[in-house]
Amino acid sequence: MKAKLILMLMTVTLFLSNAQAQQTPYTLKQVLELALQANNNIVKAKYDYEEGAYKTKEVKSAALPQVNVNADLTDNVIQQAFVFPAMLGDPTAGPDEYAVLRAGMQYSTSASAQATQQLFNKSVFTGIKAAKTSEEFYRNNIARTEEEVIAQTSSIFYQAASLQAQHDVLESNLEQTNKNLQITNERFVNGLARKVDVDRLKVNVTNLQTQLRSIEDSYSNLLNQLKLVAGVDVNAPMQISEPLLADTSTYEINPLLTTDDWKFENKIEYRQLNTQLELYDLERKSFSAGYFPTVSAYANYTYTGQSNNFFLSSESKPLWFDVASVGLRLNIPVFDGLNKSAQIQQSKIRRMKTERDLAFTKQQSNMEYLNAMKTYETSYSSYVAQKENVALANSVYDVTLQNYNEGVSPLTDLLQAETSRIQAQSQLIEALLKVKQAEVSLLKAKGEIRNLLK
Repeated sequence: MKAKLILMLMTVTLFLSNAQAQQTPYTLKQVLELALQANNNIVKAKYDYEEGAYKTKEVKSAALPQVNVNADLTDNVIQQAFVFPAMLGDPTAGPDEYAVLRAGMQYSTSASAQATQQLFNKSVFTGIKAAKTSEEFYRNNIARTEEEVIAQTSSIFYQAASLQAQHDVLESNLEQTNKNLQITNERFVNGLARKVDVDRLKVNVTNLQTQLRSIEDSYSNLLNQLKLVAGVDVNAPMQISEPLLADTSTYEINPLLTTDDWKFENKIEYRQLNTQLELYDLERKSFSAGYFPTVSAYANYTYTGQSNNFFLSSESKPLWFDVASVGLRLNIPVFDGLNKSAQIQQSKIRRMKTERDLAFTKQQSNMEYLNAMKTYETSYSSYVAQKENVALANSVYDVTLQNYNEGVSPLTDLLQAETSRIQAQSQLIEALLKVKQAEVSLLKAKGEIRNLLK
């Protein structure tokens, strides 16, 4: 009983700890770590890499010994016939007389083994190098897919966090508006306020509640998108945590982010295209290797038995004999109808197109960096201006609220100040969202998107 009780307590404790862990808000870093492990595109890219590794083994197999074993059992229903001059068996036969002889026995069986080994085949050895380079290409493809997923996940995360922040702002304003409604309603009961003032505040409360429901719906949709890209079950509970958007006034520009020290060579796009150029060089060498002769060694061994009775019968008494041979095989290509020449020219053209892609991608990356830097600087300036605007709107609202409570200002002034404050706070959150999204774009443009994982 004691053991069962302990086991039950441990089970309950584990369940509660798991439930608590599920409800623990995820930071951006934690969501990105989940995505790098379970995102569908990343998993597929890793499968591509594994497939490429097996392709390398497939190519390498051509340089290893090839061994084949064959066996057969034959019923020679009609045996092979050979025609001979009849005089070979009958000296009295004429020159135009022939005899037909049947060769072999009715039943025959044989087992043979053949082994070959490439001694010199330039195409095979070049293919092995190309296969190894292909593995590097697939590795780069994983890295590129990961960077794209990091950027996509970060963007959705910040959008969801901004909606969360806007939800908190509206809830705070709704709470304050409800207080104002309660005070105004008490004044109306005491004959110190008009009914229209109460109705106006009720309208504001309803509007705020409608906005909250709309934000909750959008937040739920974004959260489901975030689960999808992170590889999390969409039915699983999930919360996110972004302290920066919870306190929109604390963001400071990162000097390292705005330094102009990025290099195109560090970007994954450059490494991928460079690997593609290497593959085309090896492809051309592989085609050219087709002009070289190939040398291989081989060995054959065959063991054969023949009988006029089926081998499993007691009367079979087969005759057994074996044959073996070893040798070298030389193959010299002489003329292929200019097939390899056409393949080489096609490979050269593919390489030239990739060189153009490399030059264009470099220009494109430079443009993306300049645009991202400009967007980041502009977004940050807007954020700073909006932060000052929020401080001013809060100050105006506080003064107007005090004047309204003292009966100096009408309700219309308070409602206008409240609307301006909500708009300013909402615009500040949107400005900070744009700054964070611009930060992600700038990191991606510089090839430093993985810094978000630090």
